[in-house]
This record gives sequence, C-alpha cells and structure tokens, in this order.
Amino acid sequence: MKIFLDIINSIGTKTIILSVIDILIVSLIFYFALKAIYNTRTLQLAEGIALYFIGVFIISYLSDKLGLTTLHFLTSNLINYSFTFLPFLLVVVFQPELRKWFTGLGKGIKLQELETEEDYRSIIEEIVKSVNTMSLNKIGALIVIEREVPLSEYLETGVEVGAKVKAETLTTIFFPNSPLHDGAVIIRKGEIAAARCVLPLSMDNELDKEDIGTRHRAACGITEESDAVGIVVSEETGIISLAVRGKLTRYLSPLELRGMLLVMVRPAFEKKETVKKG
Repeated sequence: MKIFLDIINSIGTKTIILSVIDILIVSLIFYFALKAIYNTRTLQLAEGIALYFIGVFIISYLSDKLGLTTLHFLTSNLINYSFTFLPFLLVVVFQPELRKWFTGLGKGIKLQELETEEDYRSIIEEIVKSVNTMSLNKIGALIVIEREVPLSEYLETGVEVGAKVKAETLTTIFFPNSPLHDGAVIIRKGEIAAARCVLPLSMDNELDKEDIGTRHRAACGITEESDAVGIVVSEETGIISLAVRGKLTRYLSPLELRGMLLVMVRPAFEKKETVKKG
C-alpha cells in the first residue's frame, strides 16, 4: 500500500484524475460510435478496413524478419500510401453515414405547418383510416411523414401531388395497377406532397431475420437517414408496420398505430404552437 501511495504522490493526484477523465471520454466516444454502427453496413465496412490494415502490417513484419526485401518494400509503401489516402477513403465509403450525422446536427428546420390541433388530429385520422382499409384489402402501401429533417431530395424522385391528406386519396394512390402505386407517398406540411418516391433501402442485417419486402426496407432506410416516420402495409399479409429511427415495429392494430402517430408527430406541432403563443 505504501508503494502504491508513493507512486500516486510521485505522479500527482491532479495528473491521475485528468488521465482517468481522458480515458473515460475516449471510451465513451468509442462506445457510442460502436453502438451507432452495430448491426449495420458501416460496421461491416469498418471491419473490412481494419482487417486490411492488420493483414498488410503482418505481411510487412514477417517479410522484414524473413529478409524478403521486395515484399517488405511493397507492403511498407502500401501502408504509407494507405494512410495517406485513408481520410478520402473514409469519406467515400461512409458518405451515407456522414450525411446522416451532419443532417442530424442541422435539423433545426421546422416544416410542420399545421394550424390547429384539429388539423393535426384530422390528418392522423385520415392516415389511419386509409391504412386500415388497405390492411383489410391487402393493398401494399408505404407512407412517409416528414418531420424536422427535409426530404426534398426524395420528393424530387416522385410525382408531385399537392393534395390534402384524405383516406380516399391515399387508398386510390396505392390501389393495384394505378400509375402511382409503386414507391412511397411523402406527407409534408399536412398534405400529400408526392407519390411514387424512391427511398434508400436499409442495409441492417437484423432485417434479414424478418419475412419482409422492399417496402419495409425502404421504410427503415428513410428513417435511418432522417427523423421521418414510415408506415407500411404488407401486400401479402395486410400487416401494419411502423418504422422509426431504422427500427421496425410490426403487427400493429389501427388503434395502436393511431396512438403512436399522435405521440410521434405531435412534438413538432406543439413547438410551432409555443412559438406562436410567444
């Protein structure tokens, strides 16, 4: 114990405390980074890059010890060039994840423009009514509700509609063989902004365990890249699902869907009301 105390005194209490804080901060950064990419395409890419560098280092070390001059020269230069171009490689490979992160930092734009609580509840009711009808008739559908992060780039891939949110309109859009039934409907500012929109597909490996199709992957994909809410009706089974932050909740009843939407869409509306009263 005396030796331990002597070591602490020689190093300095302040230095030890700062070192512990430093280690904790770095550990938390790694923890949240790994948590964010767990079970995603990003983790697989990171593992591939790590294995590449480990393999090259091992070959370089062994070739140096065994006297394989040419091989050692090639691997050493490969390591140097790899580290030189590594930042550019990371930007290119992880472009979707970086875009998502920067979008999250700048999502201060509020696009919900519902004037009254009646408007807000009416829109939710129309969506749920439409989803219930399509579920009973096994009509496949994908509805995305924009919240704070703009979905402009995805709106441009579809056909502009600009109609009020009505159950009959949504059901007609997704009716089989209609010109707009493929793709997603995006709801913005309390109206059907566009239909037949093309969305990014999720690369989450966990979804492989589920018996799901392209609509479900697209719903997870768009909610991974933004704070939007995705509603899916399965064409095969009529099952209702809700996607939020890349996670899919399945086997919802219309009542459960209504309750979840009221909670998830309401915050942006309440923020607008607070600003108006102020």
